[in-house]
Amino acid sequence: MGLRDWFRGSKKTTTILPTDIVVFIVGPSGSGKSRFMSILLQNANVHVKVGKGQRPGTTEVHAERCQFNGMQSDIVIVDTPSFCTYMKPDGEKVVRKWMESNYTEPCKMATMLYMHNLAFNPEDANLRVLNHLGVFRRTCRRNLIPSIIHVVPTLSTGATLSDERLGILTAQLQSQANDAGARLHNTFDGEPGTAWDVIQELLNVCEIGKQE
Repeated sequence: MGLRDWFRGSKKTTTILPTDIVVFIVGPSGSGKSRFMSILLQNANVHVKVGKGQRPGTTEVHAERCQFNGMQSDIVIVDTPSFCTYMKPDGEKVVRKWMESNYTEPCKMATMLYMHNLAFNPEDANLRVLNHLGVFRRTCRRNLIPSIIHVVPTLSTGATLSDERLGILTAQLQSQANDAGARLHNTFDGEPGTAWDVIQELLNVCEIGKQE
């Protein structure tokens, strides 16, 4: 069963409700956050309105409320601007302002997908997982910080890295995920089915956590 069989529809939202499951998409500029969300939502059974059909800017918060087949709770997917860029507008200020307006009370479950481009310079401290998670946590009230974090490797279109280099970079990212208490997912290849697998794995962990 493909991704289109799992979605019933979606409607625009800016407010997080107590019954919602929230998926924050976080990561540096160029990590594929907006691309991932766009691929996930481009489906015949998903009805999304983004402005006048334009793609959201990477300097804004873009939130969509979705309904999945077989789930009672709405899933709110939130694409966030990049942190640690030291360029205006400040991503941290933009996210904090959005949080203060739309995410002030606990929801059913708060989760995060952290996107990381394997072609990034592994020596750049600004691109480390813990650095960005620390900034994100500062934007949240203490009781609203996501409890489940999955790190999702990506790769720029046209990037050429040897299998050996990919293995080294993935191992380094695994170490960063471990330090952050996060789970590393398989690399996102730009396919809708893979996007669904990423979300499904995240939601499966939510169900396990709910039962414990």
